[in-house]
Amino acid sequence: MTAGRKNTRVSLTNPQMTIYQAGWKEQSRFRVAVCGRRFGKTFETTEEIRRAVRLAVERRISVDNEIWYAAPTFRQARKIFWPKLKKFFPPSWLWTKPRESDLSMEVGPYRHVVRVVGLENYDALRGSGLFFFVGDEWADTRPGVWNEVIRPMLSTAQGHALFIGTPKGRDHFHEIYEKGQDGPTHERGWWSCSYTTIEGGNVSEEEIASARSSLDPRQFRQEYEASFESFAGQCIYAFSHSGSIKDRTYDPDSPVFIGLDFNINPMSATVWQEQETPEGETITFQIDEIVLPTSNTDEMAKEIVVRYGIRASDFSGNATVQAGHISVYPDPSGGCRRTSSGGNTDISILKSYGLTVVTRRKAPAVRDRLNFTNSMFLTSSGKRRAFVSPRCTQSIESYERYAYLVNSSEPDKSGGYDHLVDATGYYLFFRFASQAVDGSRLRFLER
Repeated sequence: MTAGRKNTRVSLTNPQMTIYQAGWKEQSRFRVAVCGRRFGKTFETTEEIRRAVRLAVERRISVDNEIWYAAPTFRQARKIFWPKLKKFFPPSWLWTKPRESDLSMEVGPYRHVVRVVGLENYDALRGSGLFFFVGDEWADTRPGVWNEVIRPMLSTAQGHALFIGTPKGRDHFHEIYEKGQDGPTHERGWWSCSYTTIEGGNVSEEEIASARSSLDPRQFRQEYEASFESFAGQCIYAFSHSGSIKDRTYDPDSPVFIGLDFNINPMSATVWQEQETPEGETITFQIDEIVLPTSNTDEMAKEIVVRYGIRASDFSGNATVQAGHISVYPDPSGGCRRTSSGGNTDISILKSYGLTVVTRRKAPAVRDRLNFTNSMFLTSSGKRRAFVSPRCTQSIESYERYAYLVNSSEPDKSGGYDHLVDATGYYLFFRFASQAVDGSRLRFLER
């Protein structure tokens, strides 16, 4: 066995210890722990794996039955958990150095295998038996992985499992959580619990208050209160007639900000101007909308300049139109797409009209963009930072009617309400996400 490397251990918090102590009992063979962000899943998981190795030795479990930590993808597993796992085991437990090729190590006197895997191609994992399985961020895995692959692999050694993560709607993670709850949904051998971020004890109340002021109510409940939120109904549910509509007209002395969706039919844009409050916060107002059926980027750029360009004269007295005060926040795909016959990209066309283009290399996930849009219309603390003019009738209709597909977390795009919502989302996310708790960053496993 190898020697000379110091292992790393920490004391479990009371909620973590509750999950730990529920393990390896007949009535809790399969445990489900639903946790808010920064609960300390990594510490819990490493202790669980350490105990599984010890029990495998004590019970003389065949080395054909392995001990696994699984993340939704191999890349996540390697980046987040593998480095911590290598530091965790006492040097005297390791037979050889951890294998980087397949993220595995042989531990204990009988050389039981501890392996780190990704579940994106779970059919390729069939083969070995399992004595213990930890499924991290289970809501991000595909629904079939448990019944089709993992559950049969636990049968030979009558192995146990722990599923842990933050909820993402009423999905397969919610289904197994219900199996562990008392009542008609309970199934024998299942146990489940739920802990908020504050109950986890690793995040201060001040930090949670900061998140509450940045996230929309539903996202805050999901991310920090470990609540299974339904995705049924309105996508932009934080928008309301009573709270989100304010009449504001165009101010020619203020900059113009435009969210743009590169859809050909229709080409859609929402137009915004901003105002700073005495407290130094930025409030944004949608003052206009531009919807051009069967159009292209050239026509959209011309329309933007016609409506909001500043007319001036050059040294020769010739009329000119300046557009440097207009910032466009388009779909990042415009860096590659071409909706004109000239072969130029959509973004290069916008720049050719003197418009300032602000974008990123990659678009945010639809769910992250919708979450952030909701947080601008209403935060969990009751603050509104985005308002819409009553003259933007098509936008208001889109905000109110864009909905999720029945029994799905995917938006229904068949009604055409997505275009103006997408345009607004690009502007709000790219303009403000870096100044707040960015929902796109909440998907990492290190929580």
